[in-house]
Amino acid sequence: MKNILKYLTILYVEDDDEVRINISNSIANMVKKVYTASNAVDALELYDKYKPDIIFTDIDMKGMNGLDFVKEIREEDSLTPIVVLTAFKTERFLMQAVSLHLESYIIKPISYKDLKEALFNCSEKLLERNKFEIIFPNNAKYNIHTTIFTNEKGEIEKLQNKEKLLLETLIEFKNELVFYDIIEENVWEGDSLNKGTLKVLIGKLRHKIGKNTIVNENEQGYRLLL
Repeated sequence: MKNILKYLTILYVEDDDEVRINISNSIANMVKKVYTASNAVDALELYDKYKPDIIFTDIDMKGMNGLDFVKEIREEDSLTPIVVLTAFKTERFLMQAVSLHLESYIIKPISYKDLKEALFNCSEKLLERNKFEIIFPNNAKYNIHTTIFTNEKGEIEKLQNKEKLLLETLIEFKNELVFYDIIEENVWEGDSLNKGTLKVLIGKLRHKIGKNTIVNENEQGYRLLL
């Protein structure tokens, strides 16, 4: 499977500082961004602000507990995969978990293998919902998982290798400035970046996904506006 985890954002809620730091560091090595909160109230604010792709939450927290936090999310969002982390597996907990449509639960202590398996299971769910299909302003589409590009007429169009690598890099950091050194590392793969060639590639992509979709900023790099 193509590494699609690097495109995902995670919200992780845990009131134990040491556990939160250790787990978030482990997750950060696999995904694009991890937003962390030490309580459910802060987590709800982060959820509203960033709309993460996946949520990991502890259950036993002071104030609003993890299950009540999930109930709040589920009132408006039935699709985001949610994984709960708990030291207990009681019948009452399992009944509540079923009603909240959780993706899975992990019994503490948590291993790296458990985290990785849960992330991949969640990414499979997102794939089923076409989460990885990017739609551009001119209605052209690119599927990160299948690497298929469909132009604005609905026709499948083959991208050159560097075009594909550049587009995927811009998508990975969408709405952020992608500096030349990142483009060099991801697209030129060890060779020195050629700015003339890069401008040609940018021109081709602009033609395919919309002229104003990719902007250059102060000769530092490019930004994909979505």
